[in-house]
Amino acid sequence: MIKKAFILPLLSAIILSFSPVLAHADDLPPLTGAKTAKMFKEFRSQAGKNFLLPQVFKNHPGVTFILAHAKDIGLTEKQIKRLKVIRRNMISRSLAQFKKIDAQRTAYLAMAGKSNVNSKKLHKDLHNIAWLMAQSTADHLTGHLMAAKVLTSAQRQKLSAIK
Repeated sequence: MIKKAFILPLLSAIILSFSPVLAHADDLPPLTGAKTAKMFKEFRSQAGKNFLLPQVFKNHPGVTFILAHAKDIGLTEKQIKRLKVIRRNMISRSLAQFKKIDAQRTAYLAMAGKSNVNSKKLHKDLHNIAWLMAQSTADHLTGHLMAAKVLTSAQRQKLSAIK
């Protein structure tokens, strides 16, 4: 009983503490223009080698695809802004993760290429790279799912007919 009485208010306080952060995320300007183009180019050049299972995105259209069909599915200005914020956050997060993966991959390959290699360290480092790749894939897929939630049921149906 005492544990429940303590845990529920604690969880409520934690959840409420994130509210300003989430509200602020909606106020951030969407990523657009030349900066977006540069980030997209970098993202697209690296995504195939840094996502563990990129084929998972096949059934979940990305924000750029959704925005390309904004008129077809009847997106509102508020939905468009929210989707652009989601896209900015997804790409920024993915690019930061890709840098970590690339750095660890480079270090791993350098270590693995030596004649005297610690096999336990090789194994551990390879697991760490795979975990980072899995995490970046899961995080990016979460962004795709968040984007889908911005749409109404009718908009999702229209979008699925376009795919």
